[in-house]
Amino acid sequence: MKLRMLFGIFLILSLTACSSTKQTDITDEVIFYGEGEHWKVKYIYNPELYDEKKVNWVEIEWKDLELSHGDLHNIDIKFEGRDGLITGNIGDMVTKINGSVISFLVGTVNNDTYKEDEYKIKIKFNDEQDVIRLQLLN
Repeated sequence: MKLRMLFGIFLILSLTACSSTKQTDITDEVIFYGEGEHWKVKYIYNPELYDEKKVNWVEIEWKDLELSHGDLHNIDIKFEGRDGLITGNIGDMVTKINGSVISFLVGTVNNDTYKEDEYKIKIKFNDEQDVIRLQLLN
């Protein structure tokens, strides 16, 4: 009888410990990174920039060649986080272009951002499509 009760207590404690994951707050700028077949992606989360302007930068880099400003209207994105989804055409966004790297501003897709978060971005360019998972870059 005592053995069953001890086993029951151990089981409850084990299940409780497994289900309670701690989220780590972000206090400094961090980069969530992922790579697909055609693109490299960085989501640069800066808590000060977000608190001030409610935006952060995403950088996408085409692996094959340099892009021009004319290419921007041929790139569509879906950027997904735990609490939201941002969709749009890069040509309609505030952007910077440097060779094959395009930087653009997005509002955050999570109410709160933690180091354990993961993001997903789908990039369509001409007939090519990548779906890329982003995780914290150490």
